[in-house]
Amino acid sequence: MFTSKKIQTVGTVKEFLNPSPVKESTEVITGQEGMPFVFGAMLPVFFTMQPSMSFAATTATASASVKEEVSRKVIDAFNPLTELVQGLSYPLAFLAFSAAGIYWLLGNRPKALEMMQGATIGYIIVQLSPMLMRLLVSVTAGF
Repeated sequence: MFTSKKIQTVGTVKEFLNPSPVKESTEVITGQEGMPFVFGAMLPVFFTMQPSMSFAATTATASASVKEEVSRKVIDAFNPLTELVQGLSYPLAFLAFSAAGIYWLLGNRPKALEMMQGATIGYIIVQLSPMLMRLLVSVTAGF
């Protein structure tokens, strides 16, 4: 595949680096005469074929930093939504407590207590939603 019938011999390195017009030669290099040139031509191939070293610690830290980056981006992506819901939670809780107060005044105490309990639990959950989001992301980061 990479052989040819024409063999070109080079006398010195200077002739090899600054070639003159090609001289055709029919002589065949055999034995030890061709060995230094062939070995010298193979050195660049030998040095480029050396395996590169990689360590597991470097890969693990890169993987860990990628996971941290992804979890940070997930949390940042949901920040506008959580801030919107937190901003709406105070007026909605106020309306629910007002409605519960009206039910209490009208004598429907079980319904008033149920509304106050629901509004309180909902308000607490909404205000703790950023913490719950970080907890959920940290739990799923291990997978």
